[in-house]
Amino acid sequence: MDIKGINKVIDDLKDNLGDALLACDISSFKAGASVANYNMTTKTAALVNRFSKYLLDIMTKIEIGDEINYYAAQVKGGFMMYVLIANDYCCAIMVDGNQVANGMMMVGVLPDAIAAFQKATK
Repeated sequence: MDIKGINKVIDDLKDNLGDALLACDISSFKAGASVANYNMTTKTAALVNRFSKYLLDIMTKIEIGDEINYYAAQVKGGFMMYVLIANDYCCAIMVDGNQVANGMMMVGVLPDAIAAFQKATK
């Protein structure tokens, strides 16, 4: 893991999303702990980590595959959570969906974030 690269993922999200970025946390599945955080509570980060690992385990057990690049959820109030998964790490990104469209995230933000996250967690 490249901690400078991890921090750059969060810094790039801040630059690209501005006020639309509400929180971000990058954590390790092995340790179950955060390695970099911006504005996300410890409890939320731990729950996202646990759920993401559970989802990955289920996908493997039902033989759909053990490689998930990301998943997304729309949360009450127009908020969106995107969770990137790579190399035994997850990156939870909470955005205000009223300030940034899902299409913009999918085309303009996530591809670069996924690539940088995958590189930083090797």
